[in-house]
Amino acid sequence: MQMSSEGLNALLKQFEGCKLKAYKCPAGILTIGYGHTSAAGTPTVMDGMTITQKQADDILSRDLQQYEAAVTMMVHQPLIQNQFDVLVDFAYNAGAGNLRSSTLLKKVNAASFNSVPAELMKWTKGGGKELPGLVRRRHAEANWWVNGEHVETTEQSEEPSPDEQEQRAAPDPVPVRTMADSKQGNAALLTASLGSFGAAKEVVAQAQDASDTANQFIGLFSNTNFLIMVAIIVLAAAIWFWRKKHMETYGV
Repeated sequence: MQMSSEGLNALLKQFEGCKLKAYKCPAGILTIGYGHTSAAGTPTVMDGMTITQKQADDILSRDLQQYEAAVTMMVHQPLIQNQFDVLVDFAYNAGAGNLRSSTLLKKVNAASFNSVPAELMKWTKGGGKELPGLVRRRHAEANWWVNGEHVETTEQSEEPSPDEQEQRAAPDPVPVRTMADSKQGNAALLTASLGSFGAAKEVVAQAQDASDTANQFIGLFSNTNFLIMVAIIVLAAAIWFWRKKHMETYGV
């Protein structure tokens, strides 16, 4: 499925704008055409670079394929054209990764289509502030989702300013959880502590009875309680490390 020419013009082109000379976006990244950056693929954007309108359209066409493919892969419900248009425009603006992790996508895949407009309106902030350009874009997407057409309101009647056209949506910041907040991580450490306590007493007793260093080490590694203690500690450390990496990746 591809984004319709109507959706492309009313949403993506309308709000991205097109600049034929390379410029730095508010984040300091060299950009050209319809919001194209080197991260999206060829061409690599160079300072002072200029392109023709046809080249801008060709670049957009190539970039668009990535987001169309991403939406197709992530969505597991049948969509009508205007719905597909909206999700591609959202992914182009906010990023495919943000769409993938969003409640918006969960609502779509649960076929809760009536919830989509409200979910779209949660993505109007950049840098922690509500941005007028994003409010306009989300309104336009919500109207396109429901009606399959661009419905102008008083708030939307003006053309987006150049600065507004460069705005990228970001979700509200989510408090970062640490291992101190992880029940699983803390449980692993507690289990290791309790589980090894009894074994540790036996180990200490044997170490005290050892007459020299060599006998002490030999005795420890032949002691079943010592081996159990080591196994428990290693397992707990593995669980703690897995939870830490999982939280860093998914935030849960």
